Amino acid sequence: MRPITVLSLSLFFGTVVILPAAPEPELTTADLPRRPATPPTKSLATFQIRPGFKAQLVAAEPLVVDPVAMAFNEAGQLFVVEMRDYSERQAERLGRVRMLEDTNGDGIFDRSTVYVDNLPWPTGVACFDGGVFVASTPDILFCKDRDGDGVADERKVIFSGFGEGVERLNVQQLLNSLTWSLDNRIHGASGGNSGVIRVPSHPEMMAVPLRGRDFSFNPRTLEFRAESGGGQYGLSFDNRGRKYICSNSSHIRTVMYEDRYAGGDGLYPLPPAAIDIPVDGPAAPVFRISPDEPWRVIRTRWRVEGTVPGLIEGGGKPSGYFTGATGITIYRGDAWPSEFFGDAFIADCGSNLIHRKKIGGAAGLLKAARAADEQQSEFLASTDNWFRPVQFANAPDGALYFADMYREVIEHPWSLPPAIKKHLDLNSGNDRGRIYRIVPEK
Repeated sequence: MRPITVLSLSLFFGTVVILPAAPEPELTTADLPRRPATPPTKSLATFQIRPGFKAQLVAAEPLVVDPVAMAFNEAGQLFVVEMRDYSERQAERLGRVRMLEDTNGDGIFDRSTVYVDNLPWPTGVACFDGGVFVASTPDILFCKDRDGDGVADERKVIFSGFGEGVERLNVQQLLNSLTWSLDNRIHGASGGNSGVIRVPSHPEMMAVPLRGRDFSFNPRTLEFRAESGGGQYGLSFDNRGRKYICSNSSHIRTVMYEDRYAGGDGLYPLPPAAIDIPVDGPAAPVFRISPDEPWRVIRTRWRVEGTVPGLIEGGGKPSGYFTGATGITIYRGDAWPSEFFGDAFIADCGSNLIHRKKIGGAAGLLKAARAADEQQSEFLASTDNWFRPVQFANAPDGALYFADMYREVIEHPWSLPPAIKKHLDLNSGNDRGRIYRIVPEK
């Protein structure tokens, strides 16, 4: 039996980190067979969706590729962030923002314009004053089309310093999820990379250190402040202004209070502002219908055997639990039956599915639970391993839209053992992408 060395044990997370005891085995392409992509015209056939609903394809390649964030403006135009440089091509500045339009009113986008390009790792967009704020580390830009040709001719750095002091940027811990809230401010998630944020056009404004917290800003005055939170990718508010975030293995959390109201005198140790609220636990079970990727099966086996370091999750199973929770969004539209209003939707891009939680509770103690008739299934799941839902949008038509990055591989490159990584194409799919709308079946 191969000897292993235990580095650390965490009873809280139920994980073991182990050091490798021997060189990684060599693999061949036969060990890691690839599955073909599904063309857009056949993608809906791969879905299993909750009875009473249907998904509609509203945009696909070549009109849009690699969508990771989106926002509607007052004219119904959809601005979509394309992260073509995921996951290791930040220096090439391949990121873009597309403007999608439905010119004939049939509900399907038929015109696409590159609104902004030359962006490094873009991850968020919010509409304001006829233009858009764009999150692209280390900056938040404001871009606006002033001559009406569909291309932004104004481009200004509004805030800078995200990720400042981080020696090596983590592609899965970037600022993201620019979101309007009830306080008339635009909020965002710091993603974990933190930073010290400045307003280049107003050097007299005090720089704001995030230290792992989220942020918000007044788009008119540019007043910027840190906010409680600390989610990884995804941020949403309900109609009461309550804030929800998520991270890889913590699929739904709520923020109980803002740090700035707590005093901070150090006389009393306060509990964490963000708490997990799912009754089935942060890394709750999920019911994927897609096959496990061969590389994921091999990596999990190697971690259990001690061949490579890494977290042993789910009791050594390669899947079946949240590992890639992203894009948490509270449904606030009016096109669905009223019983779905206020429900939370979270994507797990690693398991090719969309999960739903109902939120309830009393006296401020919120709890999130599966619907009674979704105890052993997901709201939407796909048999296609390339299906990568990552973000949602409440749309002007009252429906819920979601962005499918559509990639062959979604995984942090640092967590892939070299013997596996050299057989994977982490760029495969950067010319593909889809956007769907979910509506009642009737």
